[in-house]
Amino acid sequence: MAFQRNPNQQDLSWFVDMQTQQRLELNPPYQRKSVWTYKDKQFFLDTIFNNYPCPAVYLQKENTPKGPLYNVVDGKQRLSTVLDFHAGRIRIGKDFDVSRLRGKKFIEIDDDDKAHFYNYIFMVEQIRSETEVDWGEVFQRVNKNQKKLGDQELRHARFDGWLINRAEKESDLEAFWKEVGVSSRAKSARMKDVEFISILMLVLLERDFVGFPQSHIDELYAKYDFEVDQLPDDEVDLDDLEDDELQEIDFTKEKLIEFNNVFTKIREFLKKLEAHNQCISKHKRRITTDLYSLWTALALDSELIQMDHQKIAGKYDAFMTDVSDAFQLIKEDKAIDGLDGDVQSYFNNSTGAATEVDLRKKRHTALTSYLKK
Repeated sequence: MAFQRNPNQQDLSWFVDMQTQQRLELNPPYQRKSVWTYKDKQFFLDTIFNNYPCPAVYLQKENTPKGPLYNVVDGKQRLSTVLDFHAGRIRIGKDFDVSRLRGKKFIEIDDDDKAHFYNYIFMVEQIRSETEVDWGEVFQRVNKNQKKLGDQELRHARFDGWLINRAEKESDLEAFWKEVGVSSRAKSARMKDVEFISILMLVLLERDFVGFPQSHIDELYAKYDFEVDQLPDDEVDLDDLEDDELQEIDFTKEKLIEFNNVFTKIREFLKKLEAHNQCISKHKRRITTDLYSLWTALALDSELIQMDHQKIAGKYDAFMTDVSDAFQLIKEDKAIDGLDGDVQSYFNNSTGAATEVDLRKKRHTALTSYLKK
């Protein structure tokens, strides 16, 4: 066998000891960046203090000259939360389920609660190998076996804040997305329409070419996983938040109003384009690539949305027709050098790893340039 497995139990104090002795590695090279939100951490602390079960922690036991080192294969967010709480880096929330613990750091809770914390039992599976093993593959295998849902379905199960609720509401209520091919019965079943709409939202929120890789989307979902009524009114009110809350909320109701206004303005502009000559639905074969490019053109270049919508609709239709011609010419092994330079650039950056940020930027430049001619 390539590696050996040793299932056992460890109480929470063992992990504290291993961390203190620098024998616990939370960030081996194959680990993903933590995306737990303030609410996630509070929820897991609630799990600890109410003695609810949690999934097993997977550790890779590595023998080093200084002694055994335990690399965390799965369970990083759970362990980081309890270790940060123990170290005083986070406090229990003011609305915590157990009233006597509300607002307290670990050092402030009574001895009985500290004992309860230390005695919490984790199921642990230690994995070790006497031969060379691809631990990145082991990490992927553990997570793949646990992950039976698509990325957006997992976000639906994991997040319940403003961003995901806004995107899901937009998908359900706005018929435009179905008309242009973003939403369909099959896409809705796997929540691909919600994922795409949320990416368009994030382009506006971040003022950047968001959308790849999926782990980056998860990080941004965590960033905007807040309740609207928890937001400060404006920048001045941000100063009133406590340090741990400030790390989680860097947004205001004022910014939210601005976002909603701009998002609606762009969507309504797209609806005018579609109503004029069906220029979006006519070219929906690569809808997520091409509509994303059109959205970023309008979102990141304020001049375009001020232009006459009929003119933009005509130019976009002509542009996408030429792009489709380029695909056909290449398929027939013919040259495309007779096409407009912006069309050629857009086409050349629409093949291969088309979701890469650099290619998105180049398509954006080509489309924006053409529409402004």
